[in-house]
Amino acid sequence: MSQTQQSQQTQSVRHAGTTDPAGPASAQAEVYQFHPHGFDAPNYGTQEQVEVEGYDDATLARLRREAAQVAGRYPQARSALLPLLHLVQSYDGYVTTRGLELAAEFAQVSTAEAAGVATFYTQYKRHPNGRYLVGVCTNTLCAIMGGDQIWDELSEHLDVGHDETTEDGVITLERIECNAACDYAPVVMANWEFFDNMTPESAKVLVDDLRAGRPVRPTRGPDRLTTFTEMSRVLAGFTDGLADQGPSAGAPSLLGLGIAREQGWDQSATDGTTQESDEQAGTTERSGAGGEAHPGPGEKHSSAEAPAGGPASADEVPDAEPGTAADDAQKGNPSEHPADPGPHPHVGPAALVEPGDVRRARRGLPGAAQGADHGPGRHHHPGQGVQHPRPRRCGFPHRHEVVLHGPARRGPRYIVVNADESEPGTCKDVPLMMAAPHHLIEGLAIATLAIGGDTGFIYLRGEVVHVYRRLLHAVEEAKAAGYLGDDVLGTGKKIDIIVHAGAGAYICGEETALLDSLEGRRGQPRLKPPFPGAAGLYARPTSVNNVESIASVPYILLKGPEWFKDMGTEKSAGHGIFSVSGHVVSPGQFEAPFGITMRELIEMCGGIRPGHRLKFWTPGGSSTPIFTEEHLDVPLDFDSVAAAGSMLGTRALQVFDETVSVVRAISRWTDFYRHESCGKCTPCREGTWWLGQIMERLEAGVGQEGDIEKLQDICSNIAGRSFCALGDAATSPILSGITHFREEFETGMHTPWHVAFPPQASTVFAKESVAR
Repeated sequence: MSQTQQSQQTQSVRHAGTTDPAGPASAQAEVYQFHPHGFDAPNYGTQEQVEVEGYDDATLARLRREAAQVAGRYPQARSALLPLLHLVQSYDGYVTTRGLELAAEFAQVSTAEAAGVATFYTQYKRHPNGRYLVGVCTNTLCAIMGGDQIWDELSEHLDVGHDETTEDGVITLERIECNAACDYAPVVMANWEFFDNMTPESAKVLVDDLRAGRPVRPTRGPDRLTTFTEMSRVLAGFTDGLADQGPSAGAPSLLGLGIAREQGWDQSATDGTTQESDEQAGTTERSGAGGEAHPGPGEKHSSAEAPAGGPASADEVPDAEPGTAADDAQKGNPSEHPADPGPHPHVGPAALVEPGDVRRARRGLPGAAQGADHGPGRHHHPGQGVQHPRPRRCGFPHRHEVVLHGPARRGPRYIVVNADESEPGTCKDVPLMMAAPHHLIEGLAIATLAIGGDTGFIYLRGEVVHVYRRLLHAVEEAKAAGYLGDDVLGTGKKIDIIVHAGAGAYICGEETALLDSLEGRRGQPRLKPPFPGAAGLYARPTSVNNVESIASVPYILLKGPEWFKDMGTEKSAGHGIFSVSGHVVSPGQFEAPFGITMRELIEMCGGIRPGHRLKFWTPGGSSTPIFTEEHLDVPLDFDSVAAAGSMLGTRALQVFDETVSVVRAISRWTDFYRHESCGKCTPCREGTWWLGQIMERLEAGVGQEGDIEKLQDICSNIAGRSFCALGDAATSPILSGITHFREEFETGMHTPWHVAFPPQASTVFAKESVAR
């Protein structure tokens, strides 16, 4: 039986509520006939490999010129391997042997090494592909809200299964994992462009239009849908002139710091002080009918409006040495902003600082630039002496990361932005970068100088093509304005930013796996120590930071640390972006101070959808222990959430009502971790496989005696023993699910999930529209 046949047959079990009402007996016969990776891994073994001849002279000459251009972007040629594979795929429609050989040549690796890399990432095809790759998200949230039904009906409509192409060669259909669009679920991707709030009918209209050659416009993307080869060329780093097309920011919805003080959210209120703001600064922002959410830390403007420089006055920024970039920034007048800057704001004056100032700030010495600590952003502790922000990334304080850099050494130092947003439920970075890429570009330029380097990297997941277009375009705009290049603003300083597209691998969100991928390797975690701060990219000192932290740098420098610490709680000062998705009336991105509660966020969303009640939710994405209604008033800061038994993580707040089977939801997350395991370590590679087998049994209603205890035992042998945190992530929802909903796991001994929880009740096909 082929992998595709196995996958299709298994769908009748997993989606029995929508396609096959078969009971436990038939499920027992089918459930073991498929390999879990058959769901969404490239189907290399089931389609015949096509032999192709070498390139003709003209094509080869052009391809070699472009390959040399790609390789020339990087400090080391091997780093160009991923974009080179995208490039040859743009010529051939898939990664052919001839293309593989050429990519290996320019990346200076063997063909075998290049092949090993190509087969690791899901975006590279090793067989002919359709003109349009249509992917249906069937990760937990999208699946529950209608993605499974969309998949079933679309597969039947096209008469193809996973990774199969229609007879006319137009559509290749895939099941895909979370694509950072949970607030628009269910989501379909076409050539990695967003089609939001889909239904089975709108999905069928989409593919029919594509097959008929009719124009199709993504929900959030360019005015037209590019072909698979055109899209692959963009991922190779060649712009197509479409970056300015498509929607940008919606109307601003900031309500002011007054809200924070009225609600007692800000630190000054909890301390009993009454510091008044000279502006009604915004702290709560959400996406609405106007478009995406694009939060930023500015007071007067939302990040959708404010240019990268942000509002500033002379008394908000430390005095700068005459003739420096910081001096130029102070002499500018960034307070006059256009109401609608378009797809991304114009480049504003860069608040660049001298590396020496940053080092003084770290030591708490006089004369330090306010707020110039390493990578401001997500989570802060009040400091000793000089009160500058001390941020965290996913709970890890940046001040500790600075220590890990060790003593300065001769040679390059790098900073890398981790924009590989792939955690199920996490969808805050994509809209921020889509709407306001210059926030990130300017923050990275400042941070690059702060660590004493001259090159920064943005590692973006390859499945968000329009974000990649806008980042590439923003870098070019910054260069044209003099903020990047060999002589930034006439200071003689060099700052280069390289935007690098991945190729589909969740594990690359782990910082050392990301660095291996950036070096042109399979994305697998490294042994630590040495930590990246000592030996990271190219074995040089490297700081790996998140998008939100780096994008916050310009505003913290301009407005000062006290402005930032005025929000939040005593131990979690500042604000962050909270992504609320699922069964709420109005999902979206909410920029709010740390310490806000889930109850307050749900109220801002309009409440749980009418006629239903909250059942469970995730505080930080699928890798965090789930919470229930009893946790609605837990303050959403790192310490409070940890004390309550979970993690705040990426603040991916997925909401599920009483119609949802906990076993089904957790089983789908387990599928995800099983598939995304890189295979490097035994506990994760083997453990996630066994967890998946047991969860499938319980989901199908054919669980065996002792299965629940076996799940707990396997989890205890994975947690803390895997090479990286992916293994731990796979165990969190299972263990917490058993703790809060053990009776549903016991029901899985005799009743299929679709009988106990009819799936139609969970879908949200409220209207036939792809726009919010």
